Parts: sequence; structure tokens; C-alpha cells
Amino acid sequence: MSTMPSQATRQRAARDILVQVVARILNLALGVVVTALVVRALGSVGYGQWSTLFIVLSTVGYFANFGMESVALREAARDPEHEHEWIGAVTMLRLLVLGPVIGLSILAIFLLQQSHQMLVAGLVLIVTMPFSGVGALQMIFQLRVNNLVPMLVLTLRSVLWAIAVVIIYVRKDGMVALAIAMSSTNAIGSIVQTVAALRLVDSWPRPSRKRLGPLLRAALPIGISGVLITSYARIDQVIVFSVVGSGAAGLYGSVYNVLDQAHFVPISILTTLSPVMAAAWPGDRARLLRTAGLTAELMAITSLGALAFVIVAATPLVHFFFGAEFVRAAPALPVLGAAFVFICFDYLNGNMLVTLGRQSRLLQISLLALVVNLIGNLIFVPLIGFMGAAWMTLVTEMVVFGASLALILQTLELPLPQAGRIGRTILAAAVLGVTLEGMSLADAPLAALVAAACVLYPALLFGLRAFGREDLRVLRSRGRLA
Repeated sequence: MSTMPSQATRQRAARDILVQVVARILNLALGVVVTALVVRALGSVGYGQWSTLFIVLSTVGYFANFGMESVALREAARDPEHEHEWIGAVTMLRLLVLGPVIGLSILAIFLLQQSHQMLVAGLVLIVTMPFSGVGALQMIFQLRVNNLVPMLVLTLRSVLWAIAVVIIYVRKDGMVALAIAMSSTNAIGSIVQTVAALRLVDSWPRPSRKRLGPLLRAALPIGISGVLITSYARIDQVIVFSVVGSGAAGLYGSVYNVLDQAHFVPISILTTLSPVMAAAWPGDRARLLRTAGLTAELMAITSLGALAFVIVAATPLVHFFFGAEFVRAAPALPVLGAAFVFICFDYLNGNMLVTLGRQSRLLQISLLALVVNLIGNLIFVPLIGFMGAAWMTLVTEMVVFGASLALILQTLELPLPQAGRIGRTILAAAVLGVTLEGMSLADAPLAALVAAACVLYPALLFGLRAFGREDLRVLRSRGRLA
């Protein structure tokens, strides 16, 4: 069943988020195991090259989107009668910029490659870039608050990728074989999702010339901001790779991959709620604030609990998944966990700025963040290695959070929000952390820490009223508008 964003109830939104979270958690669990196999197969040096390839390609590949999807999603949510025109415009523009993006990607790989395998693997990964244009059709599912199909496609990709990695790990085929497998599974997923999306519409979305100009003008500052955001989020890996070496880059890349995987939390929540917020503004200010508040509470519950756990369990986690060779990277995980808390809220703040039409100011904030991150990494990475990169990730996200929150409050003429349920969530996470630390000092194994966290954290959330029965009731009965 599909629902337009302006008509989505809390029940519908909650169930859609739940579908995504469950699917992404299952995929995350599978992905962590697969990543551990890849890390063990390539070693720290090989994985440093592999992870750097992804950093470079994702940074350059962002130009294929360049903020267009967020603008089109906002406009289509407000004007559902013309959604096909907006989606068609995004698809056409993404295909037009594909050539330059592929050219830049090839150049970047030639400049950074440190081995023949790294070069060939990078070129193979570029093969799937032509599928990025049709990937814009995923907006059709977002605009109907029905993201089951994208989650099924994600699961299909994960399963195919896992099977391929196991085979490659057993055969010891190396980096090039991994690149071929990843390109193939991504292409298959894109084709399946495109076919499913087109079944929801009467015909292929065609671009309207009338939409191209407004789309480009609105997307430009968002796109530049996105490039800056991607740059300051990825430049640390490249600096570690260049300054300290591929071994250190492999260590840092292993724990940073955990942070990357955790992005499923804000992505899942905002995939559902961003169209709802876009449809509410400017006509329904109360609904916008209510939905933003719900989003912030969900971000706090997930990110703060995760932070409390990794502060205590970083070393056994890294050892369990990546092996003894990577334990030296464990101290970076709690720092990146703290950064993840701010990353979750930065997702929300960035979406709010786009919804409010303040994307030009988002550009200024992103530029400030890039300057802070770049200067900090150039100073601290030579001094303290990859730990300098981890600390600068945290500092940068804090700068972005503070600047974006101040701008949102100024635009909406709001005071600083009260702690409310988020404050109670912080208390629950703190109690969880202290309890787990006590268990760790008593030499409790990782399995015991995981079990205790799974039982204790929900109990604390309920006991401290950070999450209540009314939230569970939303899933079972028809609710008011989100």
C-alpha cells in the first residue's frame, strides 16, 4: 500500500521506518561479516588500497547526483501532480553528467593507484556508474512512503555480494575479483529496482523543460555543499593513506567502515520522513516541527545507545570482526561513535535547511567544515596518525551541528529546544555505559556485553520515559498525521 507524503499518518511512517531499520540491520549484520572476510583476505595494506578506492569513487561519483534528488523530492512532495516531471528531469541530468564523472574517476584512480591490482579494480568499479541515472527512480518509492521494494533490492545485493565474497575468500582471488563481483551485484540490483519502480507508474518519467532550470538553480548550492560534505567526510582517509601509508589507512578504514555502515540509521528515518517534512512546509508549520522532533528523538535513541556500547566494547568488537592485526585501530572507534551522534543530527539539520529553502547557507556551513577538517587533519595526522583523523571527524561534525542548528532556530524564530525525551535518552545511554563498563572490568565476554545492552537499554528507555507505550501503539493502530 502506498501513501502520499501529505497524507502519511504516524502509523504509516513508523511502519515504513521499521521496515527499513529491520532490513538494514539484517543487511548490516551480513555486511559486517562480509567486510571482515574482505579485510582478512586483503590484509591491512590491501584493504587500505581497497577502501581508498571507494573513498575516491564515492567522492567523485557524488557529482552524478549533485543535490538534484533532494530538490526534486522536495518539489514533488509539494506538487504530486507533476512528480513525473521532476523525477524525469533528475534522471536526464544525471545521465548527462555521467561522462565527465567517469573521466574524473579514471584520472583519480591513475593518480592514486599503488599497485596493478588497485588500478584494475578501480577501473572495474567504474563500470556500474551508468546505472546511477536510473537510480533516481528510487524517489518513486519515497514519494509513496513505501520503501519495501528498495529494502528487498538492498537485501538481494547484499546476499549476492556475500556469496561472491565467500567464494573469492576461499579461492583467494584478490582485489580484482572483488571489484568484478561488486560491479555485477550493483548492476543487478539497479535493474531490478528500476523494473519495480516503473510498475508503479504509467510510463517512464519524462523530463519537463520547465523543470530543468529551477532544478539546476536550486540544486547548485546543495550540490556544492554535498561535494564539500563528502570531501570533509572522506579526505581524512586519503590524507592517512598519503601521509602515514596504506597500512595505517587499512587500520583506519576498517573502523571507519563501521561508521559508514551505521549511516543506515539516519538514512532509514529520513527516507520516510523527509518527504513528509517537505510536504508540510510552509503550509503546516506545526506538522513540520512535530515531525522534526520525532526524527530527532529517533536519532538520539539509536546513536546514543550505540555510542555507550562502543566506548566499552571497541577492542573486543574490532578483534572479533577484523582479527588481532586490526586491534590497534580500536581506540578510534569510540571517537567515531561520538561523531556518529552528531552525524545523525546533521542529517536532520541538512534536510531541514533544504526544506526551509536555506540551501545557500548550507553551502557556507559545509565550506567552513571542510576548512576546519582539512587544516586539522594536516596538523594532527602527521603527529598522531589515524587517531588525528578520527578526532577531526568528531570536531568537524560538532561544528556543522552547531552552525546548522543556530541557523534553523533563527529561521523558525525558535528558542533552544528543551531536553525533553532526548535528555532522558542521554541519561539512559549513560547508565547503560556505566553498567557495561562494570561488566567489562569483571572480564565479561563480548557476547555478554551484547546481551546486556539488548536487554538493559530498552528497559532504561521505557523506565526513564524516553520511549513509551504510546510509541508502540502507533504501530498497531491508525494514528494522526506524522
